[in-house]
Amino acid sequence: MKQMNSIEQINAETERLFLGAKVEWGENKGLIWENNFDRLFQEKKDKTVDFKSRIMKLSFAASFLILVGIGSFGWFYNNTYVAPKGEHLSATLPDGSIVELNAASTLKVYPFRWQVVRSVQFEGEGFFEVQKGKKFTVNSKYGKTSVLGTSFNIFSRDDTYRVLCVTGKVNVSGTKDAPVILNPNEQVILKSGKILYQLVNISPENITSWRFNQFVYTAAPFGEVVKEIERQYGVSITTDLTLKRTISVSFQKDPDVEKVLSMVCKPLGYTYVKKSESNYLITGDN
Repeated sequence: MKQMNSIEQINAETERLFLGAKVEWGENKGLIWENNFDRLFQEKKDKTVDFKSRIMKLSFAASFLILVGIGSFGWFYNNTYVAPKGEHLSATLPDGSIVELNAASTLKVYPFRWQVVRSVQFEGEGFFEVQKGKKFTVNSKYGKTSVLGTSFNIFSRDDTYRVLCVTGKVNVSGTKDAPVILNPNEQVILKSGKILYQLVNISPENITSWRFNQFVYTAAPFGEVVKEIERQYGVSITTDLTLKRTISVSFQKDPDVEKVLSMVCKPLGYTYVKKSESNYLITGDN
């Protein structure tokens, strides 16, 4: 007799078991298999589809967040131009407008939003030659200047904001007053965002002469002149004086800062002392 292996023996026992039992199937074995196991496969398929759907939703959400991030980055991205102490700098904007920066001035330009809004952030002193087009806005700490196409000079340092219109028309607004319109050779002066006064028949050559390394002051506070010397030469000037006296003086930027110090100190009876290579002390009577 042929000896059955283990698998054949198990099969035989199984067959005998079913032959000796009466099972009410209600339907044939093929249908049972189809109805039950097909249902298992369908549940697996449904779960797979649901998983894929969730993955797609997460992908769309991630893509949206990435696009928002890129858009935000582009909107706030800027090119920053810095004219350090002792230097001047010229910047050309995306539309061809030109900004000349005086020493110790900063200009921020937003290239990716330029086609939507022409605006820059500015602190220091600069001369703007704006190409014609839609509104052009210069934002500063204590004031805002808007134009369509013109040239003007802005001085924005500490709490002082001065705007001189050279050509065209300029709209200037502070943080505390209604805007004013400037015509050529008119200047407005603001202090801490509040308009102090508006001047007419101003000589633009004197105010914009810094572009050519010439500095003209008429009845200007001595302290203002000293600060400009610090910026132009990159030096530090200290004093025990109040520096409230006014002075009328003009000078060409000279390679030797001591010649300029002598020129501005002498009319007021002041003297200067060189403390180190880039540090000076001004003394005298107030």
